[in-house]
Parts: sequence; C-alpha cells; structure tokens
Amino acid sequence: MYDETAALGIFAAFFGFFAIFGIIGLVNYILMSLGLMTMAKNQSIDNAWLAWIPIANMWVMGKVIRTIDLGEKKFEQAELILVIAYAISIVVSAIPVIGQLYTIALLVLSVLVFFKIYKMYAPGSEVLYTILSFVFAIIAPGILFFKIKDNTPVEL
Repeated sequence: MYDETAALGIFAAFFGFFAIFGIIGLVNYILMSLGLMTMAKNQSIDNAWLAWIPIANMWVMGKVIRTIDLGEKKFEQAELILVIAYAISIVVSAIPVIGQLYTIALLVLSVLVFFKIYKMYAPGSEVLYTILSFVFAIIAPGILFFKIKDNTPVEL
C-alpha cells in the first residue's frame, strides 16, 4: 500500500537538499561576480558590471587576465577566447562524445584562467586556490574571488 506520509517526507528531503545547494550556489555566484567586478574596476576596465551576466562575465575575466598562458605561448585577447569558448559550449555540450571532449578542454581552459587570476591576485597561493576552486566548486571560487578582490594584481 502507498504511504503518503513517507512520500511527502522523501519529497521534502529532496526539496531541502536542492534548496540548500541552490542557495549555496547563489551565494557563490554573488561573491564571485562582486569579486570579479571589483577586480575589473580596480584595473579601470570598462563595463565591469558585465561580471554579473553569464557568458559576459567571461569577457570581464579575460580583460582582467589579458592573456591566456599555455606554457611559453601567450594568447592575446583572452576576453574573446573565453566568450567564444563558453558560447560554443552551450551548443556543443549536447553532442555525444564531442560534447564530453569539449567539456574537458573547457575545464582545462578554466583551470588555466583561474590559476592566472590567483597568481596575479594571491601570489604564492595560486596552486592551493585553484585546487580549492575545482574541488569545492559550489562555493570556493566565490569566497576566494571575494577575498582577493581588493589585492593589487602582480604583473606577470
């Protein structure tokens, strides 16, 4: 026989679980956007408020780091690379195999970008902060961006 009380309890537990993660994710988004916007303003980057808009925040992040470094190779116009890479991911992610491979490549790109931001704003802690940002992705990037937002960036 069907027990409505048990079903309601299970529903409430799932709802509570997802509500808590949703709130934590929202806090992360707010802290990360505020941190990124402050970094951009401190560097006198125009339209720093774009840090609050998904995909457009990649433009701001690219302007903050200026180049994407892959070993000895430096790719200029990081803002365009990031916006295009993340925009393509929206379309490509639904394609089997190609979507998974692209997601892995985008993860590597994200690690490089976060590492550079942390190297600029928290020299000496960049490895730890990058690891924390991906292991605890739901909250760590926001806390860390907010923590370093007022630091003076080291020119690389």
